[in-house]
Amino acid sequence: MEGIRRGHLKFYVLKLLLREQFTGYGLMKRIKEETGFWKPSTGSLYPLLDAMKGQGLITNTEEPGGGKRWAITPKGRSAYSEATDIKETLFENMRNSMLVFAKVFGRDDLEEIVKRLEQWKIEREDLVEVAGIFMEIHDALWSLPRLTPKERDRILEILKTTRDQLGAFGKQSDINK
Repeated sequence: MEGIRRGHLKFYVLKLLLREQFTGYGLMKRIKEETGFWKPSTGSLYPLLDAMKGQGLITNTEEPGGGKRWAITPKGRSAYSEATDIKETLFENMRNSMLVFAKVFGRDDLEEIVKRLEQWKIEREDLVEVAGIFMEIHDALWSLPRLTPKERDRILEILKTTRDQLGAFGKQSDINK
């Protein structure tokens, strides 16, 4: 995992700098806040910032007291938006890690998720909002207390009805094309 993080830190920094300027410490702190577990070390971040500056991807201004505030350059914006290969590599690493975990621990359910991740590899701007609701449904299901058989059956009924309606919508949409 550390190799994956190290290899993608450059693009994480660019992503953050797209929104606002940061000090080095501010970048480390924000990455920790967003990921919940990863705080890049000063030994990995500061040399990277200097290298990115040398590549013309970022620039900095001196802060009172000796610190630096980093900002993205037009070249950095372009590099981030063209990072298709990096996104694909990270996605593939994530997928492979999940598959190994599923195989090692006999989790057929996770193996099925890994197969379905291939669909998520393709960016669908038209489904961004829908995907958000899908995740909210997932969170709502996992936040429920243990279900009685009757409650489980009711939830299954709701979900199957939704599935059938989406299938009918898809068929109708194909007819209209």
